[in-house]
Amino acid sequence: MFGESQRLLMFAQSREGTALMNVFTNFTKSSRISMTKCFAMFCVIAMFSALALCSTTIAVEPPSVLDHDWQIELIASEPGLVTPTGCCFDDQGRLLVIECHTHFPPDDYSGPKTDRIYRFDDSDGDGVLDRQSLFYEGGTATMNMVHLGDGAFAVATRSEVYRLADSDDDGTAETKSVLLKHETSASYPHNGLAGLTLGPDGWLYVGQGENFGEPYQLIGTDGSQQRGGGEGGNVFRCRPDGSQVSRVATGFWNPFGLCFDAAKRLWAVGNDPDSMPPNRLMHVVDTADFGFQFRFGRAGTHPLLCWNGELPGTLPMVAGTGEAVCAVIVNNDHLLATSWGDNRIERYDLQPRGASWTSQTQVIVQGNANFRPVGMATAPDGSIYVTDWVDRSYPVHGKGRLWRLTQKNSGPQERYPSSDLTPQEIEAQTLARSSGASSRQRLASLQDADPFIRQAAIAGLVHDNQVQAIDVLRLSSADQIVGVLTAMRWQELTSPDSVAEVDRDLVLAWALKHPAESVQLTALRWSAERECKTLLPAIEALLRKDDLSPRTFAAVIAAIAYIETGSASGRDRDPATEKLLVGFASDPMRSSKLRSLAIRRLPPNIESLDSAKLNSWLDSNEDRDFASEVVRFLSARGDQPAMAALAEIALNQSREEQTRADALSALSVDRQAFELVAKQLANSSSEVLKTELDRLDASSSRSDESIPSSEDLSAWTTLVGDQGNADAGRRVFYRTQCVSCHVHSGRGSRTGPDLTTLGGTMTRQRIIESILLPSKEVGPLYVPWKVLTIDGTVHVGLKMNESGVGGRIKYQAADGKTFEIALEDIETQQPVDQSIMPTGLEKTMSVTEFRDLIAFLARPI
Repeated sequence: MFGESQRLLMFAQSREGTALMNVFTNFTKSSRISMTKCFAMFCVIAMFSALALCSTTIAVEPPSVLDHDWQIELIASEPGLVTPTGCCFDDQGRLLVIECHTHFPPDDYSGPKTDRIYRFDDSDGDGVLDRQSLFYEGGTATMNMVHLGDGAFAVATRSEVYRLADSDDDGTAETKSVLLKHETSASYPHNGLAGLTLGPDGWLYVGQGENFGEPYQLIGTDGSQQRGGGEGGNVFRCRPDGSQVSRVATGFWNPFGLCFDAAKRLWAVGNDPDSMPPNRLMHVVDTADFGFQFRFGRAGTHPLLCWNGELPGTLPMVAGTGEAVCAVIVNNDHLLATSWGDNRIERYDLQPRGASWTSQTQVIVQGNANFRPVGMATAPDGSIYVTDWVDRSYPVHGKGRLWRLTQKNSGPQERYPSSDLTPQEIEAQTLARSSGASSRQRLASLQDADPFIRQAAIAGLVHDNQVQAIDVLRLSSADQIVGVLTAMRWQELTSPDSVAEVDRDLVLAWALKHPAESVQLTALRWSAERECKTLLPAIEALLRKDDLSPRTFAAVIAAIAYIETGSASGRDRDPATEKLLVGFASDPMRSSKLRSLAIRRLPPNIESLDSAKLNSWLDSNEDRDFASEVVRFLSARGDQPAMAALAEIALNQSREEQTRADALSALSVDRQAFELVAKQLANSSSEVLKTELDRLDASSSRSDESIPSSEDLSAWTTLVGDQGNADAGRRVFYRTQCVSCHVHSGRGSRTGPDLTTLGGTMTRQRIIESILLPSKEVGPLYVPWKVLTIDGTVHVGLKMNESGVGGRIKYQAADGKTFEIALEDIETQQPVDQSIMPTGLEKTMSVTEFRDLIAFLARPI
């Protein structure tokens, strides 16, 4: 693969070659052998050493190519290339590859003290990049680079973007000038500046990671700047000379990879998130917010942040991606991305969705634990070069590879549907960029059902300075109010002095009193992120509204906790929030409904609440919803004191019979405790309790019940009908396999979709179909994985909140049980198109139970 001189050069630049040269130099000084003879001896030994090392390179096992139209080959490997990150081509078809030596170097690391950039070119015109030379040496935590033209490149490190130029084309960069400075106290290598691409508009686009939420300033060559801290990752842009710095979008974890397609769309992939997989592919548009804010905790579960457009004023992802996705490029009508954590290269076949796009994730290359793709670049001949970190270790480790991915039958280039803007995208661009669009037009578009149309209207209001002329207090449409508030919030983020604090707080106080939930949530989020203590009375006043939804209640409590403390826990549990919830749930002066919502938000293992206290609450409050939440909390806790409390509730004849049935059903997980209670209730006169006892009888069989085929949706819809007991259905949900994967009303497992609001969004027929045919439609958040371990065992499960960068990955199987696999034991892993939700659930219950379950799931909340 390499010529003899190239092998010698690679060896000489390696740690082994450097050590050998030092030995010969010291030997020459202490002997009479001339330096010329010494160097000749070095070359002979070095050549044999280089040949030996190259034989190791050739023996590297390539990753598996799952798409038969593609093939992969190894171009370079250690010791000639180690721990590579970003790469790019210049306009002469030469490949530049970053070699990072400063990403957590161990104390005994013998490599260079700074990073390097190598250039690979074709020495003999045969189409193979067979010659490697050192282009530049310097920099710390170097992540990405992009060609600017005329022998110049922009290079992104954690703390700056600089311009490198090879003005005389001698293969070495002679000049370096800083374009952007990233001033901050954070120093983690890859959550600062990283993403980099040159736009078709001539601007340089830069991705910034979440930066641990630390304050920062991004300063251009002309003094222009953006500053912030806590809002999460961002995409900025500037002129190629580093001037006119501005913010494009926010709400990322870490937009590590950026690219533009033929229609000038900007795409980003993010190294998201902590406890909320998957990572995201995003269609980035002006002034967009993708929902994440580091200030609300890196776990990603805080009520005031989101990942898929769940909060007003935020945008959804295009697709879920693999773990630790690092680069995205365009390939025909597809996008390709590298997943460092899942050892693979993914493809996204884009399909239009209004003014944006959607896609399902497909895997075209799948490696084992020693395939860690990072950067990608497309060569002039259409082949794709991929850098490979090789090892799961974050500290630099002396391993590295460069691969070439080619299509076997690459025909003439076609023009694909995604090459042109859709009519909806053209409408969005007009709203966002046309100076002829009036504020009236944009206000009307804020009521559009498409979030990207609404976002385009917001961008237009911002860019044409139309926000100031709008009196938001006179708007009657909730959608318009949300849009204008979002535009004002963006103005404050990008230009803090442009929004007067007193005016902002006046508008937010008014919005907090607005009857629309979307307006309240928008105001809560903005009030919390700015820590508006003067608005605490207005926020707390919401807790006197008995019609507060569970989502808004959670947001109110979280906002109060954040404003009072100035921080949120970085983990799933936030002590400040839990303290507020306990106080609220314990207050008999509060409404039963809102106390119920407080109990729903409490984790079952909270130390400040014991089971006896929870049971005592029922003595003074027999409200059905309140009692139900207490029982579900005790059930979720599941320890012996909780079982004892449930038994007491089930046997207490003064309790409401549905509550007693709830407790009886919850006891069924502890067969011994259940049997003791069941004996005492055998002669109960309550039909509700009798029915529940019959359903929980372990000796009962349902196999003789005649039911339709799971494919016969019409027959099932007729069989279920419109009847059913929602209270009984709740018990079916919480005692069966449903709760092992799904959350409803705050309790259960978050492995599958939250089913709380199912009744307001899906018909009964659609709910029935999703149970009978679970694999008909699998959302990107819930794609299961098939994992082959080195001992030949196959496991299938959903990835849980373990990122894969440690020693083990956690999964949940179809039965709800979790299991872990050591990364070193994984041979391959790939997504499957079958849902983790098992088929045949309808056979595990009676028709009456199934009917009750549907009634429960279909009931609007």
